[in-house]
Order: sequence, then structure tokens, then C-alpha cells
Amino acid sequence: MTTLTPSLLVAAATSFVGIGEEGGDNRGQVVELFLREVRQPPGQPWCAAFVHHVGFWSHWDHAIKKSSWPLPATASCWELGEFARVRGVLFKDPAPGDVFLVFGKQFQRFAHTGVIAAVNRVLATPAGDTVFEATTVEGNTSDDGSREGRMTLTRTRRFSTRSGDRFIRWAELDQRQAKAA
Repeated sequence: MTTLTPSLLVAAATSFVGIGEEGGDNRGQVVELFLREVRQPPGQPWCAAFVHHVGFWSHWDHAIKKSSWPLPATASCWELGEFARVRGVLFKDPAPGDVFLVFGKQFQRFAHTGVIAAVNRVLATPAGDTVFEATTVEGNTSDDGSREGRMTLTRTRRFSTRSGDRFIRWAELDQRQAKAA
């Protein structure tokens, strides 16, 4: 079985940069493939489906025909967050290869996700917040950072611990499972 490796996730995600929707909102051959893999119909938001696709296939083992990707096949950012919280792998600080979750105040839940490619800077605000600037790879976004964009892009994004943004350190699930065995 393939060892959980953050660099594999970053490389797989990066290979999709520039690919996006065709023929309408949340539509197109590749986007609809992402959505099918998480049991969603065409036309649904696809950022979490993108994360699942690149995670699953970057950890696919052809010899045993199975993926070691530990996160659930879901299109729900909230579900990803709950899965990580219950397993103790939801963090306030990012590391390369983490799956990020942006907290949407208007929704009162995680509302967008993608992959941390690099952590660029850590900033402390006068109000006592910690802000992380990171390079990300994310699907269903745009140049302005929308959660309902049309492309997979590499972006520079700022995350705030105070606003509720969090990071899934999914590769730690390998270590936790080994200790439990």
C-alpha cells in the first residue's frame, strides 16, 4: 500500500492547474468526473471533489488495486472537517500537503477546500490573530479566490486562525493507525 505522502498530493493537484469547467457552471468532462467519484450529480460545487480525486489517485497502488487515501469520498467541506476533527488531525497551522478548509462566516461552516503547496509567511496581527500566507492548489476557484470559480488554480491565499480556517494533516493518519495496530 502506498505510504501517505503529502508531496504526492501536491504534485497530483498541480497537474490539474488550468483545467476547469466547460459548458456551464460546475460542468465539463473533468469536473463531472470529480463529482461522480463522490456520488454527486453534475452542477454541484466541486472543490472537495477535486481534493478527493487528486488524493485518491495520487495514492493508488496498481498492484493491489486500492488507494491508501484516508479522507472520505465527499463533496462536503463540513464532512471533511468533521472527519479530521474526530480523528485529531484538524490543525490551526498549515504544513505543505495539508488540505485546507476555509471557514465561511455567512454559512457558519467550512465552505471551501484545496491543498497547501507551500507555507510562505506567518504573520501576527495587532489584534492577536495569526495569519498564514500560503501557496495553494484549489479547484472551483478564480483569480479573486471565489469558492464558486471555474478553474483549478495555484493561488496565494491568507488563512486566519481567528476566522476559523483549519488544516487537515491527513498524512498523520498513517502514524496513528500504525500505533493503534
